[in-house]
Amino acid sequence: MSRVATRPSTDLRIGRLDDRAGWRELAAYGSISAPFVDEPWVSSWMDAFQPSEPLLVGARDEERLVGLAAMQRLTERWAGRKVTVLQSLTNVECSRFDFLAWQERLDVLERMWQALCAEVCDVIRIDHVPEGSPTLLTGLKVATDLGWQSHIYQTFDSPWRALLPPPASWDDGLSRKFKSNLRNREHRIQELGAVTFEVATGGGNDLQRAFEIYYELDSHSWKSQSGTAVFQQANVKTFYDRLVERAPEQIWIPVLSVNGKPAAAQFLLVRDRTIFLQKTAYSLEFSPYAPGQLLTAHVIRHGIANDMTALDFLAANMTWKADWVPRIRPHYQLLLFAPSMTGRYAYWSRYGVRQTAKALVRG
Repeated sequence: MSRVATRPSTDLRIGRLDDRAGWRELAAYGSISAPFVDEPWVSSWMDAFQPSEPLLVGARDEERLVGLAAMQRLTERWAGRKVTVLQSLTNVECSRFDFLAWQERLDVLERMWQALCAEVCDVIRIDHVPEGSPTLLTGLKVATDLGWQSHIYQTFDSPWRALLPPPASWDDGLSRKFKSNLRNREHRIQELGAVTFEVATGGGNDLQRAFEIYYELDSHSWKSQSGTAVFQQANVKTFYDRLVERAPEQIWIPVLSVNGKPAAAQFLLVRDRTIFLQKTAYSLEFSPYAPGQLLTAHVIRHGIANDMTALDFLAANMTWKADWVPRIRPHYQLLLFAPSMTGRYAYWSRYGVRQTAKALVRG
């Protein structure tokens, strides 16, 4: 399924990537990016979105897998010229990406960057790498050493809320107005009937039933009206179906119901005591009561009760996320341009002319 880069090394070698257990062990080393570059995620993503030429670069120390970069080769047209791009395995469903390296070993990351730069390509592009990731620093270092030009810019501010150490109250730090709105909406929705909150975990019938509830809510949400609901996109539905099959132990699906009728549901990834909010859906029937926000309030309380350290909202900050007064984690796109005629052309067609114009204006 994947093409494997080869490059001799005295202490590491780029090897075969049929070691799924080693891949999972490598991803088990704590990282806020691990759920999005682990074997179940990448395999599900490739099954669903069928990249034409995936490129999985693995680094080994003796027989142990110590590094992995999940990429794909694309052909694009930049200003009328064909350009070969090595692109991270990312799309709208993947809002975080990184290279895996055992204990964040910089030498492993550098070797993987060197292997990618040795591939026949004009541009290397990785999206949504979180601030502080050594992948960015080593990529820039290797690019400089090899004479590649680079460009980096911020893709979005990603919000997250700390759950530990346990606050005096689950809603500590929230504005008085927002807390008042939550109380008011919870009181009003309770007037409709019994409100229940359940979290399905760990696979089995309960998780599958909750997953079907999520799909049903999504199919009748505002997303279905805009054509972006999961069920309306066959490849997206395949992705989430595969993910539930391959990693049920990493998935929570909380459901908020009124008189037994689902009002809101979320698709959560849970890893290293962090809750990652991947998807949310709610019934338009209950929209006056902000069921998505009420469900998030229950998830926060459930997370604190189960010793979770954080709720990561993922992707860009939005008004409904900002209401939770989250911390912000910037994410970046990194582009590297090969020291070749086409690589230089790609750089100047996108950034060089613009930067030169800015310099002239400043001058």
